[in-house]
Order: sequence, then structure tokens, then C-alpha cells
Amino acid sequence: MNQLDEYRDLTSRRKKAIDRCAQQIEWYEAHGSRESFFYRFFQTCAIVFGGLTPILILWSDVPKPLQALPAALAAIAAGLVGIFQWQQNWVRFASTAEALKSELIRFETRTSPAYRPEVTDDVAIDNFVQAVEALVLRETSGWHTQLLKQPANTIPNKD
Repeated sequence: MNQLDEYRDLTSRRKKAIDRCAQQIEWYEAHGSRESFFYRFFQTCAIVFGGLTPILILWSDVPKPLQALPAALAAIAAGLVGIFQWQQNWVRFASTAEALKSELIRFETRTSPAYRPEVTDDVAIDNFVQAVEALVLRETSGWHTQLLKQPANTIPNKD
């Protein structure tokens, strides 16, 4: 089967569309989990180190640099959370993954106006691909907007 016939074949198009959606869901879930971990880890560090500072100050025999260390580490952890915006990324990635899952289930069950049984398979696949790509583009646009709002020296890499 040549490539043109493959694109005309509904089964092949359906599989490609579902595979693309599944890959996007997997990417957003994996990266959302990573962002969640970093956010929670560094926020916990900031809280723990911030709470240790007054305790160490109360122990007068603890050297001053050791008393100051937890406060410095807490400030660094809080600063990293602000710079890398792990919480915002986590929320954005998780909501995009859920929206993609929702679109997939609507497509597979033909339960929304774009996929209702009266719509031909060809049109339903077109609608599904357009919806999936619109969701991905919306998230990417949100990321782009977020980057533009940050000062130039704090823009993290997106991988």
C-alpha cells in the first residue's frame, strides 16, 4: 500500500489519529508528573528549611553559619519554584492531558456533535485530529505566553 492509499484508508487514519493522541497524553502525563515532583519537593524543602531556622537560632551553641544555612536553602528552593514555575506547568500539562483523554473517549464512543453517528467516519477522524491538534497548540501557546511574561534571564528550557 503506498502512502496515498494509506491516508485514504480509514482504519489507518483512525489508528494514526488515536496513536498521535495517545502519544500526546503520555507526554503530558510524564512531564506533568515530573513538574509535580519538582514543585512539591522544592516547596517542601522551603517549608522544612524555613522552619528549621528559628529552632537553630534558639540553640545558642550552634554556629551562626549553620543557623543561617537553612534560611538560605529555603530562599533558594522558593526562588527555584518561582523561576521554573513547576506548579503552573504541572497544572497546564495535567489539564491538557485530561482534555486529550476526554476528546479521545468522545471520539471512540462517538458521543459529541463532532463525532455523532450521523457524521461519516472520514469527517469524524478529521474533527478528531483537528481537536487534538488544537488542544496541543493551545497548551503550546500558553507556554509561549508564559515565557514572554518572564524576564529574559529567567526563561527555563522546555524539553
